Amino acid sequence: MSNWSSAFLIVFAVLVILSPAGHFDSTMHSAVEPPENPHVQTAYVEADEARRFELLLEEFGRHKDLPEGYELQALLALSHYPELKDIKIRFIQDDVNIPISSRPLWSTLFRSATKRTYLVVIDTERDGGREALLVKNQPFNAQVGIIGHELAHTVYYLDRSFFGIVGDGACQLSDCRINFERNTDRRLVDYGLGWQRHEHSAFIRAGFERLGVNSGGGESVYFGPDEILGIIESHPAYAETLAD
Repeated sequence: MSNWSSAFLIVFAVLVILSPAGHFDSTMHSAVEPPENPHVQTAYVEADEARRFELLLEEFGRHKDLPEGYELQALLALSHYPELKDIKIRFIQDDVNIPISSRPLWSTLFRSATKRTYLVVIDTERDGGREALLVKNQPFNAQVGIIGHELAHTVYYLDRSFFGIVGDGACQLSDCRINFERNTDRRLVDYGLGWQRHEHSAFIRAGFERLGVNSGGGESVYFGPDEILGIIESHPAYAETLAD
C-alpha cells in the first residue's frame, strides 16, 4: 500500500548513510492532530454521493489531479482530511506492480511540507490470482478506504522534514515498516475512515481465501479486518455507528 519503488528506496538508503546523525528519526509518529469529532459514516454509496460531486470538488478538489474513474472516491477520502485542502496531490494510474502507494514527489522534497507535491500511485494491472488487490476490482466503499489509507500517509508527511522522510524511506527496508503501516491505519481510524478501511481489508482477505492464494505475509504488515474492527470498537467516535 505504501511500498516505495526500489530506486527511491536505494536513494533514501544512501541519504540515510550520508545524513548527519540526529537530523531525522523514524519513530513513525506524527504531531498532526486528527479532528476531535471526525465524520464517521458506515458506508458510502456511490449513487447517493454522486449527487454532491460538484460540492465535494469545489471544497476538496483544489490543487488535486484526481484519478480518472475514481474522482468521487478520492474526494470522499479527501473530505476526511481538512489539512490536505490546499496541498498539491497528484493521483497517477499506471502498471507499477504495487497495488497502491504514496510518497512525496522527489523534486519537491527540499521544500517545506505544505509546498511539496505528493503522489498517490494506483496500479492498473496484476495477475497471478491477486487481482483483488487492484483498486478497480474493489467495492466503492472499500475504494474510499484504501485511498484514505494512502492519504493518511500524506497527512503524516506534512509533519516530516526532509531528513525525517529519509528515515521513513529507510524504514521501508526493515521491520519497522510494520509499525509504519499500522500507525497509518490507526491514523485513518482517527480521521473517520475506519469502516471503509475495514471493508477494504475484509474484501482483500475474502478474495485471497476464495482463490486459495497466499497473501504473501501482508497480515504481518497490515491490520486484518478483525484487528481494524477492534480499533473501531474502542474508538469513541464510532460508538453511534456500532449501536446502529
